[in-house]
Amino acid sequence: MINECLYPTKKFGRVGIIGDYVGFTNHLNVGAIMELGIYLIECGQAPVQRCMVQKWEVDPTIMLTHRFKIEDIAKAYKLQEKREEGLIKCFVETRFSTPHAEGTPELTNL
Repeated sequence: MINECLYPTKKFGRVGIIGDYVGFTNHLNVGAIMELGIYLIECGQAPVQRCMVQKWEVDPTIMLTHRFKIEDIAKAYKLQEKREEGLIKCFVETRFSTPHAEGTPELTNL
């Protein structure tokens, strides 16, 4: 997944790693990271912000622009690489996802 994030990133851009990665990351394309001068940043955990979102003190929906099925993720990355569709923050829907909440984007068909 990290390799797929590298190529749409502009030179000297940043790729934020969210989630929990345990152990080794095999097949990480270190050459692309060095060639493009990409910064890998660890986003960490933010329990305080999570509480603020749960209480609706902060509205996270303002940054969501698209919702894609996990099966369409390769096409979504190509759209992001072209920078034509105004993608800012995308939600990737899996079989475990809940239906979209009010005020968030509906599923984008690719």
